Parts: sequence; structure tokens; C-alpha cells
Amino acid sequence: MQKGRVLIVDDQEEILTSLGAILADEGHEVLKARDGQEALHIVQSDSPDIIFLDIWIPGIDGMQTLKAIKRIAHKCHVIMMSGHGTIETAVKAIKLGAEDYLEKPLNLEDTLHLVEKAIASRNVRSDVIDFSLGNPGPLIGSSQLAANTRRSVENAARETGSVWIYGEKGAGKEFLARMTHFLSGKDRHKLVKVSCNELTQDNIRETLLGKTDDRDVTKQGKITHAASGTLLFVGIDRLKPGLDSTLLQVFKNFGVNGQETAVRANSVRLISTSKKSPDELISGGFSRDLVETILARRVIRAPALRERPEDIPVLVRHFLAEASREFDKEITDIEEEALSRLAEHSWPGNIKELKILIEHTVMNASGSTLTINELLLPTHSEENIDKSDKGTLSEAEATEDVTVTSEIDHERSGSEALLESPPVMEQPATSRHQRTLRGKVVIYGQGLHSGQKTGLTISPLPPSSGINFGHITSGETVPALLTNVESTDFCTSLRGDGALARTIEHLMAVFHVYGLTNLLVKISGEVPIMDGSALEFCKLVENAEIITQDEIIEGIRITEPMEIPVPAGSAKSMRIEPSDALEIEYYMDYPQPIGKMSMTFRLSGVADFKSEIAPARTFGFVRDMRIMDEMGLASGGKLSNVVLLDDDKVVNPPLRFPDEFVRHKILDILGDFYLLGRPILGKIIAKQTGHSENIAMLRLINDKLGIL
Repeated sequence: MQKGRVLIVDDQEEILTSLGAILADEGHEVLKARDGQEALHIVQSDSPDIIFLDIWIPGIDGMQTLKAIKRIAHKCHVIMMSGHGTIETAVKAIKLGAEDYLEKPLNLEDTLHLVEKAIASRNVRSDVIDFSLGNPGPLIGSSQLAANTRRSVENAARETGSVWIYGEKGAGKEFLARMTHFLSGKDRHKLVKVSCNELTQDNIRETLLGKTDDRDVTKQGKITHAASGTLLFVGIDRLKPGLDSTLLQVFKNFGVNGQETAVRANSVRLISTSKKSPDELISGGFSRDLVETILARRVIRAPALRERPEDIPVLVRHFLAEASREFDKEITDIEEEALSRLAEHSWPGNIKELKILIEHTVMNASGSTLTINELLLPTHSEENIDKSDKGTLSEAEATEDVTVTSEIDHERSGSEALLESPPVMEQPATSRHQRTLRGKVVIYGQGLHSGQKTGLTISPLPPSSGINFGHITSGETVPALLTNVESTDFCTSLRGDGALARTIEHLMAVFHVYGLTNLLVKISGEVPIMDGSALEFCKLVENAEIITQDEIIEGIRITEPMEIPVPAGSAKSMRIEPSDALEIEYYMDYPQPIGKMSMTFRLSGVADFKSEIAPARTFGFVRDMRIMDEMGLASGGKLSNVVLLDDDKVVNPPLRFPDEFVRHKILDILGDFYLLGRPILGKIIAKQTGHSENIAMLRLINDKLGIL
């Protein structure tokens, strides 16, 4: 069987590792990406034959990535993957250009069969190479540094010797390598990457030279794969200690020695990239022989972006036009103020940071002109706040420009992260700054009512966009507002413009407490239930960076008591009164084993919410579960995500709190009461109420105050 270059795009490390190992064992060259933007960069630079693409990935989601891939490399064979999809999702993916669709967990036989089919179809489609796909384009910029770098690359391309490109992270080292490769007239399919950080003493020879197994089956090494092309050593300065000497020996064994080399005889160009210069590496003990005789016949430095600020406006416009084409946007201009803000930024991530920021901004922008409010750069007034909870802020303090920044270590366990004190949160006030996330986050789970495995992504939106729910495949959205509430049967559901969003209350409670105002939530119709509480959503938000936006959101102050009408003799009641904070006083009198419970919660900060309310799980009686089953609901209810009760006991103890049930009622109120789109100052006094009464109270407030 012929071999191909396969890209795996998934944010789950076990998929990258296991699928990558299987394909590598079959002799295929394997590339890996953990999000959509990284995948698109690899598609542009490495021209993979086959792509395994997960639908639920951070950054650009799988459907957007699929559309962009088909515009960049329409002949590429894309196989969509999901353990959290539906038939509708599969059909949509095929319509967008995917050749096949696989459900997780992947079946080995099916996976390898699809790879064989893709390789076979590649061979019959065409033997003609479209060289334009391999063109990385020109080096953008009119500065003297840009001109000097461009000249250095052109000179290197005219020669046959090895090239070493060094510079800071994100300065464009791989771009310059691709440019050198393309200008040399090399076969675009033969730019073969070697990730130096993945090389070990055990695999370096096999990776580069290949091997023959006991059955006399030969697996070719990357040097052979790169014949008539370029062998690119990415991050040569990240070789493990001692591997530089081993690499030198490998090359000498292969015949690389002096001017007449076997690699050059096969027309293989060697290019290396690093953050450190060759001289710095040699000073640190790196093999001088490897550098001077093999890898660095010509040395090029990739300048940092801050060294050529005059190039930033032209780069911004270039990336803006590029991203607009890729993401089907009609953005043709950018505000001068926004351009000035970009030019003032220090760009520690250099050109890569700029490109990713423009791509992400374009994805979420509206209108034909990119505005300063749509840029996800820190505002001048932003500052980090100590993570210790400082209690309630006064109303005057709450109206100040306070930024919440969460920098939870991603390598720590979720339980560790949740035990730490979160960023301080100001109390809702008559006005405060709007907030969003810096980037996109993703989480997997199961729908409580649909029973289907599903996922959820949260993306930032510009100021005054509000909270919006959208479908992962259709792209249709519904704002999280009272006017779009469709149902309150056992959960809160929204519907509008063809989009449905069910079981939103726990996620909305987290948005409410963390002060998030502008987000796009993509789901497959239902927010995953997770463990029945809001803890996982707290963790999800804290693993992203919360940023403050310039725009102000006006809060809702309750100035007079209001009470919803209830039938005579009803045990239910809900009243809201003036207060200097959001307070919830809840009373319940349920059959055993719940009995009578009450609790008063004052929203004074994230820490109190996380410790007192967020862990409380949804609950239900066995008799209600039967009714819900007849209604087609609660198909995903399990003992791991619902506190289940029969006539006299908790079926699945232990409880997280003795009064966990009343705490969960408060959680639901916090979520539902964010459907006016603004924070509320008032004291809610509720007895025996549920989602229906919460929505009735919101309608009463809206009727009295004319909010929506």
C-alpha cells in the first residue's frame, strides 16, 4: 500500500497519540494539530493528503476548519471525527466537503480502510501537482529589515547548501523555511518536517533512516521521504542532551560529509530552525562539527516584529484580507484607532501572535470594518487582580474599570484548580464594564434530556453582543434573552431563528457570577449536564482568560417590591425587593427525604459561589423520572449526574451538602435571572418555585421596567 501524509486535528492527547502511533506503524507520515488555527497553518505549509478532523476543537471549530481547508486545499481528503455528534452533524460535514465521518471511539479496521481509500483516490484523481498551493507568498513588509531578510532568503534559495534560520518564538522561522523551499523550485509535497523535541536516542535513527523489520518490510526514513525536496528540522535547539552528537553520526553514516554528500546527491535541502543562534548553541556545548559542516552553510535571522513596527499596518491588512476569505467574512477595512492600538502592542508572540489575533477577531467580528472594540487586546486600563477573594466591593468600587484575569495552571488537576481562590468579582451595579474571554474553550459531556453525547464551545464576542447560543453545524443562533424562552419544563430552553438551546441554566449561572456579557456558545441543541452541577463550567471559564472590554453594561436596580401572581392556595410564591446586592432567599418543603430546607445566599464574589452553590447537583424523584421519560426527557440522566430520590431516601448518596437541594434551586435562579441580559440588584424571596416562576418574575420585571 502506498503511504501518505496524514494530519490529525484533535485537542485530546490520547487521540493524537494512539491514532498517530497506528498510522505511523503503517508507514504514514503523521502531523498533529490541537486546534483549527494550527491545522490551517499546517495545511498551508505541509500539504497533507488526509486529515482526521474532530468537530469539537478549540479555536476555530471543526466545521469552520473544514470549510477553510476546502478553500485552501480542495483536493485534501478530510475525515471528520466525533464522539459527540449526530446524524445531522455527519450529513452537514459531508455537504461541506468531508469525504467520510467516523464515530469515536475509532474502529481500527474502519480507520485504516478509510486511509487506504483516501490514498487510492488521491492517486486516481490527478498526477498533476498544483504548485501554487505550495507558495507561502511573499515576505510582507516595506521596512529595511524586511527587505534584508527577503534578500537573504532569495540568496539561500539560489544555493544548494544547508540553511539555519533562527529568531524569537512566532517570528516566522518556518515561513522563511517554506519560502526558501519554494523559491528553490522543490516539489511542494517534499517539505518533510522533523520535530526535534520528539527525537530520542531510541527513535532518531529509525525516524531519519528508516528500518527493515523481521518480515523484510522496509519503513522509509524521513531523509528518503525528502528526496528531491527539503528536510526541515524544527527546533534544532530543542534536541535532548547528547542527540546532537548522535545526529552528526547519523548524517555521517548516511554519507553527509563535506561538499559531496548523499543527501545532496538525492537533491535534499537541509533547513533548521531555532530560537537560539548557532553561535549561542555552540557556546552552550552543542556540536560545532554538526553546525559548521552539516546544518549551517548559510545563517538567516528572522527579525522580531517589534524591530519593524512600520510593517505592522501592512501585515494587519494582509492577514485581515486572508482571514476574511478563509472564514467567509466581508470585512474590508479596519478602524484607524484599532490599527494604532495594534501598532502600539509589544507583540511578544511576534507575527504568529498577530496572525492568530486577526484570525480570531475576524471569526467573531460583525460588519465590514474591524473596530477597536472587536480587538481582543488588553485595554490600557487593564491590570491583574490578586486572586484572593476580597469580599464584596462597594457600589462605587464596582463601577470602576476592574479586570478579572484568571491564569490557572493547565497542568494542575481540576480539583486543585477549583480549590484555589478565584479572581475577585465586583458586585452587580448600575453600570460596569462588559467582559468576554480571550479565546475559545471547549468541553465534552452528555445531554441530560437528549441522552446524546455532545460538546460545547464558548467563543468571545465584541462588546454589546450579549450571550448567544448557536448550533455547531447550522450556524444559526439565539440570544440568551427572556423573549426567546421556549420552555421551562424541567429545564430552561431557548428557541429562535431555527436554533434550539436546552438546559442552559447552570452555564448561565456561571456567566452571571463571573460577569461575562459577550459570548457565543455552540452546542448540538443541549448544554451538556456534566456532573449535574456548575463546577465544570467554573473550571472551563477559569481556564480561559477573562478580559474587560471598554463598553459599559447598565445593570438593573429593583426600586420597588414586585410579586408574581399565583393561584389561591398555592404553596409557591416569589417576590423581589430592593437591595444593594443580588440576594436569594429560598424556602422549600418537599416530601421526604428532602423535607423543609431554607438558605439565604448573597452574591459577594466568585469564591462563595464556587464553594456554596456551584457544586449543588440537579435532583429528581424516581416518579418524576418516569414522567420525564414519557415526555422524551432525561434520557441522559444517570446516577453520576442526578441526585435521585425515591419515597424515603437518596438513591445515590452521599450528598455534597446536607441541604444540597435548596442550594441547587438557588443555582437555577442565578442562571435564569441572567436572561434579562444584565446583572440585577435586588433580593429574591422564593418558596417552592422552579423555572416557570423564575421566568414569570423576569417577565414581571420586564413589564414594569421596559428592559427588553
